[in-house]
Amino acid sequence: MNWIEPFCSNPDCELHVHAGSPGVVGWGNWAEMPDGRIIGRGLYCHLFWCDSCRREWRAVAAFILPPVGN
Repeated sequence: MNWIEPFCSNPDCELHVHAGSPGVVGWGNWAEMPDGRIIGRGLYCHLFWCDSCRREWRAVAAFILPPVGN
């Protein structure tokens, strides 16, 4: 299976990889790193973020509001 979205949306993250990329085995919402760490991911603001980047970036949603009054 090949996902369009990377595991983490942060292009500077070591988990900015796709299922089927070199060194990636399997697919899903958690990753086991070579050092044994387990890292999950979640959908925040319509993007997938690994747990580490979500905490570091504190992803927020931005809204464009219409002008008030004339």
